[in-house]
Amino acid sequence: MPGSRRPVLGLVTIGQSPRDDVMPQIVPFLPGDVDIRQAGALDGLGNDELADLAPAPDGYELLTRLRDGSAIAVGREQIVSLVQARIDQLERDGADLILLMCTGEFPALRSDVLLVEPDRLLVGVVDGLRPQRMAVFVPLPSQAEARDDKWEAVEAEKVYVTASPYGEPDEITRAADGLQERSSVDLVVMDCLGYTDAHQRLVAKAVGKPVILAASLAARVAGELLQA
Repeated sequence: MPGSRRPVLGLVTIGQSPRDDVMPQIVPFLPGDVDIRQAGALDGLGNDELADLAPAPDGYELLTRLRDGSAIAVGREQIVSLVQARIDQLERDGADLILLMCTGEFPALRSDVLLVEPDRLLVGVVDGLRPQRMAVFVPLPSQAEARDDKWEAVEAEKVYVTASPYGEPDEITRAADGLQERSSVDLVVMDCLGYTDAHQRLVAKAVGKPVILAASLAARVAGELLQA
């Protein structure tokens, strides 16, 4: 990083910052001297403004978290300009690297510094593993229907499992137990930055197969880039 100053990592959530629930999945893989700055697409918005960001009936739906810990569904088309504004803000504030804290697809985003987009990382890594049959955990039923487009590059049979990372832990356990009972897979992907290492352990115990956690994967890449 430039000179001897501390490297600056910008974290952009599609919800509200700070995302204290995700930080335990990210911080362990970063250099000890990194300066972390968070910004949320929904920061500062009131209830009426949040209601205006609800997904259209046929829109690209995403689930995220507000500062009070509650979950909210938003439409990608409704928030993309807000996400871009936070990226621009973090660049102005001196970010050396920006990590998007979402595995949704945002093809229109731009950044003058390196931008880590977890959806692209996740698909690339899984494709390199060449699974025969994989399970993909997603937060919303509509995402299970839309994920075939995202994962089409991976030539594997796919099973989609819906379980919110923002609900009770039992929801993840029930979903994992149901997967184990009805389907045999050789890889599980936790396709949301809201899933935690606790969720990963629950699924791995139930299914008995490797489980990829999007948050720690993205954090490992960010940590590599911030070592320079």
